[in-house]
Amino acid sequence: MKSLLTIREIIPTLHDQILPYIKLLSMLMSESRVLRPRSNLLTGMAGYIRNDIYFDIMRALQGIGPATVLPNGIALLARTYSAGRRKSLVFSLFGATAPAGFFIGALFSSIFAQFSWWPWSQWTVAIVCITLAIMAYFVIPAEVSFAVHPMGKIDIPGAVTSVAGLVLIIYSWNQGPVVGWDKPYVFVLLIVGFLIIGAFIFIEMKVDEPIMPPSIWSVSGFPGVILCIGLGWSSFGIWIFYLIQVIEVLRNTSPLLVAAMFFPIIPAGLTATLLVSQLYHRVAGHYLLMASMVFFCVGNILVATAPVDQTYWAQTFVALILTPFGMDISFPAASLIVSNSMPLSQQGVAASMINAVINLSVSLGLGIAGTVESQINKSGRDVLRGYRSALYAGIGLSGLGIIVALLFCRVPAVVPADEKKELNETAVSSVMAGSEIAMTVGESNLPKGEGLEQELPRIDQSEQKPISYHNITKVYL
Repeated sequence: MKSLLTIREIIPTLHDQILPYIKLLSMLMSESRVLRPRSNLLTGMAGYIRNDIYFDIMRALQGIGPATVLPNGIALLARTYSAGRRKSLVFSLFGATAPAGFFIGALFSSIFAQFSWWPWSQWTVAIVCITLAIMAYFVIPAEVSFAVHPMGKIDIPGAVTSVAGLVLIIYSWNQGPVVGWDKPYVFVLLIVGFLIIGAFIFIEMKVDEPIMPPSIWSVSGFPGVILCIGLGWSSFGIWIFYLIQVIEVLRNTSPLLVAAMFFPIIPAGLTATLLVSQLYHRVAGHYLLMASMVFFCVGNILVATAPVDQTYWAQTFVALILTPFGMDISFPAASLIVSNSMPLSQQGVAASMINAVINLSVSLGLGIAGTVESQINKSGRDVLRGYRSALYAGIGLSGLGIIVALLFCRVPAVVPADEKKELNETAVSSVMAGSEIAMTVGESNLPKGEGLEQELPRIDQSEQKPISYHNITKVYL
């Protein structure tokens, strides 16, 4: 159970830093600068771990990097591309970096751990981050990196209360399954965390420059999208953690072989992203979100019902093919919905909310699953039953996400700007062509109706309706 905490040490800081960071950066600097990962040094220092406390601190501080990069990357893409197929493709490819990055990180960390020395995995990440930071400085266009609120103010009370409240909630929520919910300090910290979050909400309603403007919750479909993403990714967190536990603990598989088994997520994720880029302007966003919840649910079902001695190529392989569709459909679909519905000044905050909810929900989902597992596994004597019970919780969360996506995330399909322009030009051409034909017939020497009534029925003038350019245009749009 301690490993359950290990995988989540990075989550609180990653989530909590996002909103304060995005507000600060929108005021003080160009958003291209935020792609310099601020946790490079901390990542390298994680290689010098000597005890659990140092490990926990370094893992938490590593969250500053993703908290900075992810929302600002989305904001940069949203400003660079207008609504259309190209924007859908770019956002989809951005979402595909998640499974690809997961596999590459798992593969190389397993190689270092099994054949060399595990700190090299941390040092390698630090080297890569520094290289990418230098590249970002020279590659990202300066014209899209302007500050949105250059004269804004930092909401210090909001930043402090949001970070403090979420840290206490996440810590107590995940500490409960480890030490037991009967420990008084677990409940005390959980209650205090919720009280601080209540104070944060009150502050955001009163200050002039909040880090989370209350107005974003009034945008149509946004609350439902956030709830749907939270349910789906909490289910995904349960799936990925307990799938690894089943393969490593129950099937006694080496870490390197486990990493190799996860290779199917790369082609599956790339296929999913390309599919979203082609479907987003044809299919309403809530249907895409609902489909992603279905993939999350099916993945949990396949792992929960797989026998321990079953071959990898049966349910496990199928789960690794299907579940990435949930990741790579939900993330770009939600990001596109937000970027197309939010004003420019709030796109960074809305994007940070999506990333915050994704990371927070993974941690909260694992807390729920860990609690279920600890209550069902008979004090560790029935490990398989505990794992399956946790996966059943994931099935329930993703199933609820399907309902939320269908009922509370309804948004219209987005017509690409280039396609809309083409349709408008076609409509105008049709109207002009119709006018020219009418003028030609009217100016001919042919008597009215002569030569026509034998081939076409005469039209009763009383039943004719005037041609409206607006009505013709609506047919095309």
